[in-house]
Amino acid sequence: MTQPLASQPRPLLPPTPEFLAPLPLLAVGLMALNDAYLKPALHDALTGKLSDLAGCFFLPLWVSALLALGTRWTLRRRLAVGCAATALLFTLVSTSRLAAGAVCAGLEVVTAPLGLSGHRIVSDPTDLLALPLVAAAFWYGRRAGAARGIA
Repeated sequence: MTQPLASQPRPLLPPTPEFLAPLPLLAVGLMALNDAYLKPALHDALTGKLSDLAGCFFLPLWVSALLALGTRWTLRRRLAVGCAATALLFTLVSTSRLAAGAVCAGLEVVTAPLGLSGHRIVSDPTDLLALPLVAAAFWYGRRAGAARGIA
């Protein structure tokens, strides 16, 4: 009589190779460094665009990783939703002061308990030049998943 093979324990959290990797985490760190230190010190066009580029790259990947926690969607679907949400939100705040103000108000509610406040988003249509990084995030996420055998 043979014994059944013991099933491997399920991981506590689903794999999220698209976000928990050096490049997206570097983008998060770059945006944090830029917003906390470089923008206040330099106030120039480069620091303004740096956060746009970093955010357009890591935000779709972060949304995808969050969706992995609450859905059973494929990586491709999570990335598509993360990219669509990022592109929509970024376009709105880049072109509408009202949208930018609403996002800042929402951020205040979420971050105030952490002692973070004073969020400021400046609507600037030239920020839309960073949108190709959303597509780059989709490509990166798919490659990161493929490298780990995740579709």
